[in-house]
Amino acid sequence: MTKIEKLIEFGFYLFIFLLPWQTRLIWQEAYLNGFVWEYGRASLYGTELFLWLVLWFYGFWVFAGRHLKRINFRQILNRLKKPPVLIYWLVILFLLLAGLSVVWSLNSQLAYWRWFTLIEGVTLFSLISVFDFKLEKIAKSWVASAAIQGVFGIWQFFSQYVFPNKWLGLAEHLPNVGGSIILQTDSERWLRAYGSFPHPNILGGFLAIGLLFLFYLAFIAQKSRQRFFVLAGLVCIAPALFFSFSRSAWLALIFSLIALGLVIYQKRDLVLKKIFLKISLLIFIIFAVLGTIFWAPLITRISGEQDLEVASIYLRVAFTQQAWQLISANPWQGTGIGNYTLGVFEKINAGWPGYYYQPVHNIYFLVLAELGIFGALVFGLMLVLLVYQLVKHAGASRPARLGEAGDSRRPLRIIIVLLCLFLVLFISLVDHYFWTLWTGVMIFWIILGLNLKQLERK
Repeated sequence: MTKIEKLIEFGFYLFIFLLPWQTRLIWQEAYLNGFVWEYGRASLYGTELFLWLVLWFYGFWVFAGRHLKRINFRQILNRLKKPPVLIYWLVILFLLLAGLSVVWSLNSQLAYWRWFTLIEGVTLFSLISVFDFKLEKIAKSWVASAAIQGVFGIWQFFSQYVFPNKWLGLAEHLPNVGGSIILQTDSERWLRAYGSFPHPNILGGFLAIGLLFLFYLAFIAQKSRQRFFVLAGLVCIAPALFFSFSRSAWLALIFSLIALGLVIYQKRDLVLKKIFLKISLLIFIIFAVLGTIFWAPLITRISGEQDLEVASIYLRVAFTQQAWQLISANPWQGTGIGNYTLGVFEKINAGWPGYYYQPVHNIYFLVLAELGIFGALVFGLMLVLLVYQLVKHAGASRPARLGEAGDSRRPLRIIIVLLCLFLVLFISLVDHYFWTLWTGVMIFWIILGLNLKQLERK
């Protein structure tokens, strides 16, 4: 491996480790009706600068090392018969359609910014699909980062305070201050854990993916220090996931673990079964103990009957109705990428305070509203084809023992990254951060890139 390849590899793992931190320079503010409009702001993230550095090395490696091959049009058509290649070009087509939406967007400057974020995500996706990263090292970076977020989130919940720090990208949050994400019981207000993220739900999604990667590390662990790393990660991540009170992350993880359990118990490997059972049992015990201690906020979150929970559900229904209004008004072109909340302001309701204007909590509706029917069709086809090929490929893989000759870990890799994709797509049904927030966009394309890579290794 050359020095530049080592720099790319180490830089990518470090990027994943640093990704949760929201240090940013807001170089252009935005307001609606006298209030800050988050989805109109122009920001430059610290991790974004680091990503540019990694991608610069990647570009130099591609062009200076002549890793691009000259392929004529007939060869391109022949290669499109291969599912990974077809999916890759669907991603490129989707990127071009998103760029085209800038032309008719409500605010072209805002659309350019959002399109540039999408370009960064797709370039990251390309890097993962081309470069030979090790899933074990990616998992270690993610779990280590999630463990730090877990410790931070646990401290925030017990202290009921998130301290402000511009260098770490942290805003101040208190349970008795408006704008903070809380749970209201009959007698108390509980601040949910944020970690370093802008919302507890994003922390929940990041930690849930971290737990899936933790299972993979447990399955392949062979030394005592590897097992200790897994155990330490578990006791940091699982409680913080509970304290995030993210229902979408909880449900997505539950369904993912059920699917993983069904796959594991079809195998004849008793070691895998024991590992899965032990970790699943530990997660259940942690949630059960914390749920007993913090029963009031837990039942409030689950039942959704308190005033704040009812208001949250009402707003989500209102956002969905707004999405359908925007889609019905302009089904073919959409509002333009990144222009959804501006479309709501200009076409539906101009009387709300700025912080009320939020994207619909469903990225599939969001893509349809911003990019129109053609953009949504390409997006949907890309995801459906990827999932179909992965499920087909996972089913065709022979059950393997960890001690067998050859690449016995590969079926496990496919299963874990596919479950990570399922988790992301499930959360995308009820939240928007994988499309609207910079960190969420990067997570989305990292997971897609890892899944495409498994198909390319056939």
